[in-house]
Parts: sequence; C-alpha cells; structure tokens
Amino acid sequence: MPTIDNARFTFLYIDFYSMGSSWVYPKSQIPYNIFRYITKGKAEFCINGEKNIVEENQIVYIPNGCTMACQALTEKFEFYSIRFVTSVFYEGEDVLRKYYGIRRITENTGEDIYFKEIYKWVKSSHVARNNFVRGYLDLLIGTLSLKGEEVNKEVGELGNEKDTLEKMRNKEYKASRQVDSRIQQVADYVVFHPTEKYNPEKMANMVSLSKQRFSSLFKENMGKTPMEYVREIRLTTAARKLLISDKNINDIAYDVGYEDTNYFIREFKAAFGFTPNQYRKSAK
Repeated sequence: MPTIDNARFTFLYIDFYSMGSSWVYPKSQIPYNIFRYITKGKAEFCINGEKNIVEENQIVYIPNGCTMACQALTEKFEFYSIRFVTSVFYEGEDVLRKYYGIRRITENTGEDIYFKEIYKWVKSSHVARNNFVRGYLDLLIGTLSLKGEEVNKEVGELGNEKDTLEKMRNKEYKASRQVDSRIQQVADYVVFHPTEKYNPEKMANMVSLSKQRFSSLFKENMGKTPMEYVREIRLTTAARKLLISDKNINDIAYDVGYEDTNYFIREFKAAFGFTPNQYRKSAK
C-alpha cells in the first residue's frame, strides 16, 4: 500500500440536484467516491445494506464500490454531489474511512463552502480552475478527516487495536515530505499530456536522470511505478470524460492515449469494475 503522503484524489464531477418527494435512486453499485452535501430536506440512504437518514446541513460519504439506494423523504430534497476517485490501484480499500477516518455522516460546520467553491470553479473558464478544484477537494477531505478523528476520540473508537488511525499511520505511513521536484515535474506533465507515448526511459530523460534512478525515485515518491502512474492518470481522466461529455468510447480512449479501444475497455473494467458504458450509465 502506498504511503498516505502519496495518496492522490482525482476530481470527476460536481452537480447540484433539486428533487421532489417521488425521487428514488435504485440500488446500484457505485464506481467512484461521492460526497453529498444536503442543502434542503432529507432522504434515506441505504449503503451496503445499512440505512441512514441524512438531513439538511449534513454531508454523507458514499465509498467507491459500495451498493447504494436512496429515496427522498420530504417534498423538496436538494444537494450538491461531488464524484471523485482515489488511485485506481487502491481498489478494494475504503481509503477515506480506513486511513482518513472520514465518517459516513458528518454535520456541516462550514465545509459547505468547499462544495460551493468547487461548483463555481468547475463552471469557470479561468486557466487555473483545475488548481482551485483540486485544492478545495483536498481541503474538504482534510477537514472531514480532522472532524472524523475528533468524533472517534470522543466515542473511544481509536483504542481498537490495529484499525486505529494512529496505529495505521505508524505502520503504513512514512513521515510527511514533499515530492521530489523532478518527479513532480514529470507527474504533472503526464496529467496534462495523457495521449503521449511514455516509457520509463523517456520520462527519465525529461529530468536528466538515468532510467534506474528515475524509476527508483518515482516509486519512492509516488508509491507506484512510472507506468502504473501513467495508467492511473489515463483511466481517471477517461472516467471524468465519461461523466462530463457525450463523446463515444472510441474517441475517449484515443483522447487518453489508447489506440486500441478493446484494450482500453479491458483496462478500464479491471480498474473500476465496470465497462466504460456501464460507468457512464451509473451516473444517470
């Protein structure tokens, strides 16, 4: 498991929904993480068979891979919904709950500003909008993590053997450190140029390192090999495009660097558990 310092969260989409009393979301498997901030009304969320009533001014966390069904319980039910993924190579791990301590339901005490800012910046045409979106998502996750720890301490949950946050950090995480600037340079380049052809030697040449030294540094800083990272960026970029555009699968595959659509579909399903078409339909 990569260290917590290298955990990356990739924003997919945000929207604001206004539903009536008849709104029902049928039981489905969810292929991404969701934060929903309720601005009006209340609803019943059934997550992995566990029923929760979520009300106005609360934030509900819905983890990647869970089954979820929900229905409105009031005449009006309105909410912001943020969809995002952690590294696709954390598949099977509820990173936010297990390692960050984020609870299923959190009372809003100012976190709503992050939802509103992300919603505002997504609709902006400013060149730095992605920086603001990523920044506010990180702030939201960090704030919810801190609140989760406070609540856990109050109810004594942190005393429970190996699953406590402190023990998990001592066992799994290295001391906080900044990513090597050379590695960050290459990582950022891949994000903005996912269609290029990559191999460790080409990536090493970008920062004047030997292939061996670069590969070692990259794994140390990013928690994965250079080509695992390229695959992650391509697939999470594709996931976002599936949610925010009507492009066909062939075009999206090409946009993120896959010349063989069938291979792209196999890779996508291996990472997310859904074909691209199933993934797109799950958001509707």
